[in-house]
Amino acid sequence: MDASTSSSLRFQRLAGACGVAAPVTSLTLIFAAVIVSPWFSWQQNALSDMGVSATPNPFNFGLVMGGLFNLVLTAGILRQMDRSWLARLGSLTLSIGAIALPLIGIITENQRPWHWSIAASYFFFTPLAYLFIGTWSFRRGRKTDGSLTLAAGVAALLIIFLRDALTHHDDIAVPEILAALIIGCWTFSMGIRLLFQPAPDKDAT
Repeated sequence: MDASTSSSLRFQRLAGACGVAAPVTSLTLIFAAVIVSPWFSWQQNALSDMGVSATPNPFNFGLVMGGLFNLVLTAGILRQMDRSWLARLGSLTLSIGAIALPLIGIITENQRPWHWSIAASYFFFTPLAYLFIGTWSFRRGRKTDGSLTLAAGVAALLIIFLRDALTHHDDIAVPEILAALIIGCWTFSMGIRLLFQPAPDKDAT
C-alpha cells in the first residue's frame, strides 16, 4: 500500500468513526436535554425550544458536536463518489445539510428567521441528498444500499412535509425527532461501512 492509499484509508476510517459518533452524540444529548428540561412537552414544543431555555441543557452542544462529526463523514462520502450528475447533486445537497446541522445549535431559535431557515435546510436537503445518492447507488448496481437510502430519504421527507397535517405550527418535536432518527440511522450505517470497508473504493456509497 503506497503512501497516498494509506492516507486515504486513514481518512476513510476517521470519517467512518465520525459517522458512528455523529448520531450517537447528537441523539444522546437531545434526549438528555429532554430529561433535564421538565417543562418540555413532545406535544407542545419544537426541539429547538430547548436551545433557548433558561434550564441548562446540552441541546445546542449536541447539535454542534454531532454536526462537526457529520461534516467529516460527509467529506469521507464525497471522496468516494464520481463526477456524474447524480453524484454531484448528491454531494451538493448532502453538503448543505451537513453544514446546516451545527449551525442549528449556533444560530438558536431566538434568532429568527435565520434559525428556521437553517433548520428547514437541514431537514429538506439531507433527505433530498439520499434520493440522489440512493439513485446513484442503485444505478451502479448497489441495489440494497440504493433501496435503503432511497427509503430513508422518502420517509424523512414525508414526515417533514406532512408535519403541518399532523401537528400545530409550533409543536413539531415529534416529526423532528422521527426525521432525526431516520437520518441518524443512515449516518450510523454509513459510518460503519467506511470503518470496515477494506480500502478506498469509488463504488462504496
